Amino acid sequence: MIRMDDYLELIQIRTYKHLEIYENEWNTILEKNNNSNPFIEYAFVYNWWRILGLEQQIEIYAVKEHNRIIAFFPFQFEKKWFGYMVHFLALGDANYMDFIVRKVDKSRAIMYLFDELIKLKKSAVFNLHGLLESTDTPNILSDYLKVRNMKQRYNRIETPYVNLQNMDFEDYMKPRRKMHGMDRREKRLRALGDVSLQIASASVMDKIVKMHKKRWEKKNDTSGFSSERKQVFFRYLAEQKPDKMGVRLSTLLVGDEIIAFTYGFTCRGRYMGYVLGHNSDFDCYGPGRLLIKEKIQRCLVDNFQKLDMSIGYEPYKFDWNTNLDYTRKTIFSTNTIRAKAFRNFLWVKEMLIAKIKKYRFFVLFRRNTIGKLKYLIRNKWEVQVWKSLWKEKIVPFFYEKKEYVIVKLSDSELKKVSNFKEITTQMVLTCTNNRNEMLQKIYNGYIGHYTSTIQDAFWVNKNVIRLEDIELVSNLKKRSVYIRDWKKENLEDIISFVQTQYGVKYIYMHVNRKDFASVVALEYAGFLWEEKLTYSRKLGRAKLEKVVAN
Repeated sequence: MIRMDDYLELIQIRTYKHLEIYENEWNTILEKNNNSNPFIEYAFVYNWWRILGLEQQIEIYAVKEHNRIIAFFPFQFEKKWFGYMVHFLALGDANYMDFIVRKVDKSRAIMYLFDELIKLKKSAVFNLHGLLESTDTPNILSDYLKVRNMKQRYNRIETPYVNLQNMDFEDYMKPRRKMHGMDRREKRLRALGDVSLQIASASVMDKIVKMHKKRWEKKNDTSGFSSERKQVFFRYLAEQKPDKMGVRLSTLLVGDEIIAFTYGFTCRGRYMGYVLGHNSDFDCYGPGRLLIKEKIQRCLVDNFQKLDMSIGYEPYKFDWNTNLDYTRKTIFSTNTIRAKAFRNFLWVKEMLIAKIKKYRFFVLFRRNTIGKLKYLIRNKWEVQVWKSLWKEKIVPFFYEKKEYVIVKLSDSELKKVSNFKEITTQMVLTCTNNRNEMLQKIYNGYIGHYTSTIQDAFWVNKNVIRLEDIELVSNLKKRSVYIRDWKKENLEDIISFVQTQYGVKYIYMHVNRKDFASVVALEYAGFLWEEKLTYSRKLGRAKLEKVVAN
């Protein structure tokens, strides 16, 4: 009887230079499989090893049958007290992983490889991430482990995607247009200027890395996308001409400015969004959601079959997906006592992590709160950072009290000549100071007016009275306006200008009750108090009390 290992041979590949010999065989296998996983393409694996993996113990095993390579198994090893920890290659960078083997050869190749590997690494724990359940690998691996009496456990991560085959975009968008006010946000964003989606070249990498760094500066970024080491890798991939696998940089622009981007991979009919980011100045306009919408439409035009939103529980992904895949992290070990002990520890650890990740609160706490703490530690000698934290976050959480008065002016007849000019959106887009605040005001319906610099502007709202710091929004009656950021030094000029420019009957303003000089100036101009507001917060619990004039 001829045994399987009589005609199969195991080849160890321990350098990326050695891997170069097998490029054609690797690509041929994936081509025959019509592979759409970009992370197991030769270009990704080879360049990751060459740029990021030199300090890792990488071993790729090739299985040879009758002078023909039928499989590759990409692993990285860590020497541990119990023996070896075995991961897939590109841990932390490749969202999905798999064995590179023709489907018809997969079962016997897996059996042969793991039998031989266990002989070489007698005490080992395998922690294999990124196995998509839509492939047959998880089931074949499970069958092998059952045959060899090796216990496994795995966690499943939801992996949403958009099925683009036979999609009618208008029908797809109908239930999504008003989701999270997207239609309103898009309309207001387009009011700022021409909005367009562009497929960009690698020349924009500096801009998107800068944007990513700024957005994640005070957050816990686990991707490391903008770290110096990984920049080299991701930039190199973006510079290469797309083949079966390529990088697609999608950018959303207002005018000539990039306000959102996606660094994604394409692979045989599949588009996978890898890193998404946007300029935080435009937060209120929801540029990330608009980018996804435009990207789906573009992928349809470019005949992609699937838009993969990648692994993770982020709620926005489930606003867009049409289908759901699952990605497994599978843990098993050889049958030595030490390996099984560590395997059991990992099982418990991964179970707890999986449960915690299902609660959005803990995910946000790790990303935002822990991220801010890390930011503060990095900037521990910058006194201003700590002062800002103490004044704006810590003290208000324990106790905060604010007292405002909303005042109203009726039928004033001031006839002063004023030289106020209106702030244009182009002025705001090109300014460097407080741009995010001004964009927020424009989004909320304010119109700005200034004399010398837009930083000293006052803002007029024809629809609502809005006090963001105490979360108050109150609708205005017809022929009324609300003015904020006014200065008492030119109060009469502002009143006269607004009455003439807007033709209103009532003007509303608000003032801090402790700002006695401004209170006196308003009374002198003829304003009467309309509402007295007292806002208090104790241990994070807020309360707003109102007293209305008779």
